Amino acid sequence: MKKLLRNPLSMAGLIILLVFILVAVFAPWIAPVPDMYANNPNHDPYRVPRYGWGNTPQAPSKEHPMGLTHGKYDIFYGIVWGTRTAFKVGLIVTGVSCLVGIVIGSTSAYIGGKFDEVVMRFVDVFMSFPFLIAAIVITTILGRGLDKVIFALVLFRWTGYARLIRGNVLQVKQEEYVMAAKAGGVSHAKILIRHILPNTIFPVLIQASMNMGSIVVTASTLSFLGLGAPEGYADWGQMISFARNWILGTPDNPLAYWYTVVWPGLAIVLFVLSWNLIGDAFRDIMDPRIQG
Repeated sequence: MKKLLRNPLSMAGLIILLVFILVAVFAPWIAPVPDMYANNPNHDPYRVPRYGWGNTPQAPSKEHPMGLTHGKYDIFYGIVWGTRTAFKVGLIVTGVSCLVGIVIGSTSAYIGGKFDEVVMRFVDVFMSFPFLIAAIVITTILGRGLDKVIFALVLFRWTGYARLIRGNVLQVKQEEYVMAAKAGGVSHAKILIRHILPNTIFPVLIQASMNMGSIVVTASTLSFLGLGAPEGYADWGQMISFARNWILGTPDNPLAYWYTVVWPGLAIVLFVLSWNLIGDAFRDIMDPRIQG
């Protein structure tokens, strides 16, 4: 914590991330469900309320501080509740991908031999597909939905973690303290968990923190293309999708509908920036080669 607080860039990242966390936690109070939906027990609070059926966006006002986008969806509500969506997608995809990659990559490297070769060829098959294209294909096959997006992203994201942890384990498993543990009769699982992983996992954690932002960008891209969250769901990418016909404004005023794309775009940029700044700080703190 001292090293984080001494670094101005990491502090900036922590402050921005803290703001997003507070927005996500207090979303029901910052952007409460409108009265017209409050009495409906089946209403999903993640559904962005709409105030009409017109296609033309509406400028910011007292009732709608960020304006209304295409379809009269409330931008402020979508940004606030979209913060929860961003954390949900980012944490689940990164957490599950990281766990799967660590288990497969470390086990493969520790066992070695033909088993390692077979596993790595399997990993190569997955890594041969362009990540975004593969995610688009999977979500197109499975259909629209946030759960489908999460599955598609996990399916092709774990391989990077597996490769990263494998290289570190191959290097560390030949160290003298690992050989001493084997000679002392320590079980293989205990050697891997207590002796090898603590000395090899820091690059994976750094990569995971920096991937949080890129995962949200990818999920937003899928929503922008109409393959992500259902229409009307609070998602930053979908909020930009609603603005696609109005990005250039009008012939006489190119910035006439700036609010439809600036607010969700700014949310994505700041969210990604905060995680990248924190990832850089984690690298400086956790990498013993830099600490020296």
